This record gives sequence, C-alpha cells and structure tokens, in this order.
Amino acid sequence: MKYREKIKTRRGTIAGRNIRSLAFLGIFLIVGVCLIAGKILYERNIEVYTNYAYSDAHLIADSISGITPTKYLETQTKDAEYYDIRYTFMTAGIYQDEFRDFYLVIPTEDDLIYISEIYHNLPEGMEDLSKDQADFLEHKEYRPGEKEIMMDLIKRGRGEPDRELFMGLRELAGEKLATALVPIRAMDNEVQALVGVDLSVAAVWESLMNMYIMLAITIVVITCVGMILHYRNLDRTLIQPITTLKNGTDELVNKLDSEEAFVSGIHTGDELEALAHSIEEMDRSLKHYVRENTAITAERERLNTELELAGSIQMDMLPCDFPPFPERSEFDLYASMNPAKEVGGDFYDFFLVDEDHLALVIADVSGKGIPGALFMMMVKIMVQNCVLAGLSPKQVMEQVNEQIAENNSESMFVTVWLGILDIPSGKLTAVNAGHEYPIFKKPGGCYELIKDKHGMAVGTMEGICYREYEMQFEPGSSLFVYSDGLPEANNRAEELFGIARTLAALNENPDLSPEETLCAVERAVDTFVGDAPQFDDLTMLCFAYHGAAGRPETEERGEKENGQE
Repeated sequence: MKYREKIKTRRGTIAGRNIRSLAFLGIFLIVGVCLIAGKILYERNIEVYTNYAYSDAHLIADSISGITPTKYLETQTKDAEYYDIRYTFMTAGIYQDEFRDFYLVIPTEDDLIYISEIYHNLPEGMEDLSKDQADFLEHKEYRPGEKEIMMDLIKRGRGEPDRELFMGLRELAGEKLATALVPIRAMDNEVQALVGVDLSVAAVWESLMNMYIMLAITIVVITCVGMILHYRNLDRTLIQPITTLKNGTDELVNKLDSEEAFVSGIHTGDELEALAHSIEEMDRSLKHYVRENTAITAERERLNTELELAGSIQMDMLPCDFPPFPERSEFDLYASMNPAKEVGGDFYDFFLVDEDHLALVIADVSGKGIPGALFMMMVKIMVQNCVLAGLSPKQVMEQVNEQIAENNSESMFVTVWLGILDIPSGKLTAVNAGHEYPIFKKPGGCYELIKDKHGMAVGTMEGICYREYEMQFEPGSSLFVYSDGLPEANNRAEELFGIARTLAALNENPDLSPEETLCAVERAVDTFVGDAPQFDDLTMLCFAYHGAAGRPETEERGEKENGQE
C-alpha cells in the first residue's frame, strides 16, 4: 500500500496526467495556430494594402497628363487642369481613411521636387472643399533615405519603361506604410513625375490583435469542451475499469479462501476487457489452487503426524533402556540409531536368548522412509524369532533369507550382522550378511577392523548359504558394530568420514564405556559433517565384555557415585 501511495504522489493519476496533457496541447495549439495564422493573415493583408495603394496610385497617374506636373512647376498657373488634379487627389483623400499621404515627385536634372499633402487632412463636411488649404506646388523636406530611394527608382524606370517602380512595405518615422509609386510618363516614355500613395497598416495590426484574441478564445473554449468530453470518455472507458480492476485485485488475497468469484463487469471491447477476463480467470485459478493447496497441506500434516507416530513406534520397538540388563555384570553395552528421515531403515537389537547367551544384531535395509521402516520391523521380528527358536546364526540368516526372498516383489534387501555370545566363556559366534566389518578391541589394546567372512545381503536371492565365524572375548575386550551411515557420512566438500576417522575417534580414548564411546564417535562425526545435511541413517552398537568377575571396580565405583548424586 505504501508503494502504491508513493507512486500516486510522484506521478499522479491517469486523469490528472491526461488533463495536463490536454492543457499543454491547448496552449501549444493557441500559440502555434496564432503564429501561423497571424503570419498568413499579416502577409495577406499587407499584400492587399499594397495592391490597394498601387491601384489608387495608378488611377491617379492615369488621370494626370504627362506634361502637367512639369508645366505647372514652371508656370505655377492654376487653370482647369490644375483644379482637375486637385480634385482627383481630394477625392482620393476623402474616401480613403487609411491614406497616410499622397504626393507627386518631379525629377529635375540633379534633384527631385517633392509635392505632398494635397487635400489629405480634410475637415468634416464638403463645404470646405473650395478652400485652398495647401498650395499644390509646395516643396517638402524628404524623410530620411526617401530621396535616394526615389531617385534610384526614377533612374531604373527610365531604362525599363514598363516597370512598376515600387510597391511594397516600408517604415518611415517609426510608422509602417504600404507604399506604391507609379510613374507619369510623357509621350516619349520619359518619367515626368511619380505618383506616390502611402497607406497606414496600423489597422492591420489592430485586426491581427483582434484575430489573435478571438482565435485564442475559440481555441480555449474548444480545448475546454474537448477536455471535458475527453475526460468523460476517459473516465468511462479507462479510469473506471482500471479502478474496478484495482479494487478487485486488492480484494483477491482477502477473498481467496471464499467461494465468491471476482466479476469485473467490464465490457469495453478492448484490451481492458481482455485484462478483466484474465484477472477473473486468475481469480478462479487461484481459488482452485488454494483449495488444492489446503487439501495437500492437510494431507501433508496428516502424513507428517503419521510419520512422527511411525518414527515413535519404530524407536519404541528398539531397546532403548540403558543399561538394558542392570543385574548382569559380565558385560555392558550401548546402542543408538539416528534416522536420516522421520523413520529409518537401520535397526539394532540385543536380547538374552537364555541365561548364558546374548544375541547382538545390527542391520541396514536398502530403502529409507516408511517402506524401509516396515521392511526393517519385519526383518527384526524374523531374526529375533529365529534366534529365540534356538537356531544358530548361520541357520537364522538362511531361514530369514528364504522367507524374505520368497515374496520380495519390491526387490528390497537388508545387510545384517548377527552374533550370539556365550556369556560364561566369552565365545562369540557371528555371521555377516553383507554388512560393514566389525571393529574389535582386545584387553589393553586399540580398536582394529576385523575383516570377517562376508555373505550376500538377506533377500537378494533364494538358496544362499552363509558361513559362521568365532571371536573370543576376554575381560576388557570390546566390540563396535555400525551401519554404513557412519563411514559414508560426508561434509560440504563431499568428503567421506571413512573407516580411518572412525578408528581414530575410537582409539582417542579406547577405554571409555560403551555409552561414552558412542558419544565420542558421534561428536567426531558432527564436527566433520558440519552443517551438511544427513544423508543416511546412522546406527552404532558398542559391547564391552567384563567376564565372570564382573565389570571393573572403577566403573562400579563411578556408577555408584552417579547413583548417589
């Protein structure tokens, strides 16, 4: 939510951005259209004014005889032609309010005679037309640069009889004028005089400003109306659908566990409608996924509970009360099993066959998890039943192998080490069905690997014959048996713990009790493995033989002290 608010604060809404875009577009249109239209209208008006000035100048020039200006300049006689000229100028001045000036320019050999203001500023009313307000033949001062322009025009007009001497826009004394100069020619086409007409273009600027104002107002009104219509259309076709989608997606997470489906109701016929359908489909898929995930989670929790219960049952089937035979002082033993999963495929077992015989078993099933645990429990019961039936270790392995191999559709097998100890004599009769080599310690010596006679794993095939071997225990002797999870424990570097490290851990203090021995080995494995995950079940059993004399005095004293504490 904070992220969305941050985006909204920084960038604004879609409507706001569109309104700003329309406003910028309107300003751009106003400025652009005014500049372009103003330039076109201005040039057009100037052209019209210039043509207008030329038409009047040409009309006046056609009304004046070619010799009249010079004749009256010489004689200054006011006859009928003189008054006709005055009347022509007077009439033009009355009906053309835009005229700034009418004038005649008469060239001489080395100069120009400038005659101007012929009835230009007439008073209101026609009654004053008979009065002479200005002498027709009146010399005037030239405006700056005006004389040079006229002399150049007259010179060029002499060489080009048909040339219109000048027609265009000029600025004199800070005022813009549309000027036309038309020659008055004699019979020999010589330029006798120039008729000049100046029209003030101030009205052009005024009309342009009015045009600008009206154009700006029109564009503003059109832009505002367009913005309103565009916003309403935008709100209907974009903003409201997006708001609906936003609100719908905000509620998706809160309503995932409900059966109410999200329906947008958007029918814009474009990509927004397709997006709305996609979100509706996503809502249905998410709800279906949540239902499935809930069911899977519940099933997984049920399985975890059952696995925990199975693991507890499995551990309960293994002897876990230590010391297991507190009334027997001839021997001591300790065992542990750490499964890699909730339940394991390893197992150990020990039990008294009778008062003089002790059975020791350690095994490793090929599988893990629940199948391995079930197979393990079946093998454990079979081995125990056969041993209690009085069979030798060889006979036990052969009979269990036949029972398992007969109905073993899953091709599972188990490695087993089984030993039966004659307690009074210390003679151990053992059989190894594909299991790890045992490690044996003589009195006062170190632990050593015993490479005993191996047979095939139990359950691999029918008709397997196993061979027994014997080991002689003396007071102070110890036996350490284990599953392959011990030497095959690995660290992050994929290094194996191995038999060498196992012997080193055992021989670091070989005279420890069975429980202390297993703890020492487990600490060595944990240190080596570090944070690497456990790959296989780890099962160990340590047996110490004390003989008929019982356990050593030091051990008895230590147990008594522990009991008192």
